[in-house]
Amino acid sequence: MDQRLHIIIAGESGKTVTLPLTTKKLCVVVTVSTIAFFLLTAASICTYSLYTKNCTISSKLSDVQERLRDSTVLISKNNRLIEKQRHELDLKVAKLKRNNIEQANAFKEEKETLLSAAVDELNERSELIERIFYNIGIKIPKNNGSNAKHSGGPFIEQPDTDKDKLLFKADKYLNAIQYLPLGKPVQGSISSGFGRRKDPINNKSAYHTGIDFRGSRGDRIFATASGVVKKAFRNGGYGNYVLLDHGNGYTSSYAHMLKYMVHKGDSVERGQLIGLIGNTGRSTGTHLHYEIALNKKPINPSKFLKVADLAKVVHIRRRNTKKKNALVLNKG
Repeated sequence: MDQRLHIIIAGESGKTVTLPLTTKKLCVVVTVSTIAFFLLTAASICTYSLYTKNCTISSKLSDVQERLRDSTVLISKNNRLIEKQRHELDLKVAKLKRNNIEQANAFKEEKETLLSAAVDELNERSELIERIFYNIGIKIPKNNGSNAKHSGGPFIEQPDTDKDKLLFKADKYLNAIQYLPLGKPVQGSISSGFGRRKDPINNKSAYHTGIDFRGSRGDRIFATASGVVKKAFRNGGYGNYVLLDHGNGYTSSYAHMLKYMVHKGDSVERGQLIGLIGNTGRSTGTHLHYEIALNKKPINPSKFLKVADLAKVVHIRRRNTKKKNALVLNKG
């Protein structure tokens, strides 16, 4: 027997409505209602989940937009800062260029000042050397063009300027000084001069081909010019003896040495130690016999000794000129 359920709905007026339901229909209604409920619940949950995700995305989007605005402001600030730094760098570069130009001009003026001072000094020293060489009778050799047989090339006329003339003259003097035996070979004073004299041993009239310098045993003897040792041996009455060849016909010799400290064939420089003062050979006491010869003919060494005083004068003038140049540069 099929069971029935009656749903009675009563109104306020007392009227009632009866809905007869079978158990099967009720189960269907309940099942459909449950399914509908679950579907509505699932739909609600999905809707809420989508809403939550949408809110999260909206929040993140707002955050990104805020960061984008901040980044835009920061980029703008950085661009302004970079532009400012570029402008400052341009100013610094321009200032450096101006400083370089000013420094180059200052260097140019300083160079011209130094060059002018050097030319004046060279001219003064050349004139001084020329005047003293003339006074002491030393002739400066002319350029004989010894290399003309082994040279050639197209002819190019050289401009004849004052500086070129001065440099040529200075070179000529330097070449002359290079082979001239100038100055004293020892520190002692002269005990016997060049020329006629009485022989110190037999008191007979004699001719002295050099000059004698006083000295103590073992005092140092120096070469008066650069050259090559032609002789270094025990030379009879000269005792221990050294002969130096300075080129262009000039030679210097040193006698009565305690010992010589160079050997034949050695190259020596001006001022190099070549021996020690002694009393060897035909001698009355410790001294140095010093000779200068030109083309094997003895000449008076005294005029060559005077050039030592010239060197002192040139050195003093050069030092004073440097002081003046320094004052000029400091004022500039």
